[in-house]
Amino acid sequence: MAAGTPKRRVVLAMDGSEYADYAFNWYMENFKADGDYLTIVHSFEAKSVAHAALGSDVKALGNVLEEEVKVNKVITDKLQAKLTSSGMTGEVKSVVGKPGEAVVHEAHAQGADVVICGTRGHGKLRRTFMGSVSDYIVHHSHVPVVVCRHKNHHDKHGHRH
Repeated sequence: MAAGTPKRRVVLAMDGSEYADYAFNWYMENFKADGDYLTIVHSFEAKSVAHAALGSDVKALGNVLEEEVKVNKVITDKLQAKLTSSGMTGEVKSVVGKPGEAVVHEAHAQGADVVICGTRGHGKLRRTFMGSVSDYIVHHSHVPVVVCRHKNHHDKHGHRH
């Protein structure tokens, strides 16, 4: 192995939620190894842009897009601060697109060894109709996926630890 080559490439899906933070903390406490290169992937779909486009007001569309970019930058800056304060070697990637697809694409492009993500713990019915980012990643990733279920999910549903 050449000097400077990471031992493992880890892709971590983060959307700024407590579930993603839980996955980050789980990685840091249970999975992190010396020499890891951590890529935090944040994806946003720009849904409001698509909705604004229906009105076809170009100025309004521009304003909506500008606001989406600002919100995304706030999240990306927070993720960068989290990465920096952790002392990990890596990067934050912000991409436009469906979150599951973006994470799987980035993992493939990075030659990742593993993908880590959180889960909101939606019930089976909601996942059936809305889909789940973690389900998508598990079913489409070419590398192992670790799905970190937030402990509060178990507390809410009366499951034992």
